[in-house]
Amino acid sequence: MNSIRILFFLLCTSFALCASGGDALPPSDSSTIELRSFDQVALEKLKNNPELNYTQAPAVMSLWERFKIWLNHLIETLLHTVATTDWISVLIVTVAILAIVYVVMHLLKVDPFTVFYKTQAPLKAGIIEEDIHSFDFEKLIREALQQEQYRQAIRLVFLQALKLLADHHHIHWQPGKTNHDYLNELTETRLRTGFNELNFYFEYAWYGNFTVNSQLFARVKALYENWKTNL
Repeated sequence: MNSIRILFFLLCTSFALCASGGDALPPSDSSTIELRSFDQVALEKLKNNPELNYTQAPAVMSLWERFKIWLNHLIETLLHTVATTDWISVLIVTVAILAIVYVVMHLLKVDPFTVFYKTQAPLKAGIIEEDIHSFDFEKLIREALQQEQYRQAIRLVFLQALKLLADHHHIHWQPGKTNHDYLNELTETRLRTGFNELNFYFEYAWYGNFTVNSQLFARVKALYENWKTNL
């Protein structure tokens, strides 16, 4: 049915055009075309206007401006962290970490309550404040070993080494001086090297809060016996 209507419309249109002799076509355009162009002076003026130059590099910020921006960002981050942090979880994690550290230090025989603030005491502690030339070191060392006081025994061996150095005039013994003071007084390489090793074991045993056993004392004693042959 639609096809018949379209065919009927085309026939009527063709008949109308034929009857009018083609006068139904619109007349040709006879208007005059005016050519226009850009004003070159105005174009150059616009090109040279710096405010219209959108390709220039942005202004460089100073270090102070960068610091203020960074500080402002840091403060905002901290405030956001404080406002959103679950402090109960943080507390639990902190306590757990401290407990692990305590257990590890306990297994290593390190006192967790003194390791962070204990400073190395000078050599003038305990019996060192007295005159070492009046000590019977062999007897004191023997008594310390009988009581299994290996830390004290190592300390006595070190003091005995100091006495030998003073007796041979390699150092000047004086109460109040430290073991490092005596080490700096030694000029002979062999004496200085061996005494430095004895000093290491002395500080390790006396100030380190480590477990000192008979094996460690035997090592120090052997080192001392070998060292004193250089006197």
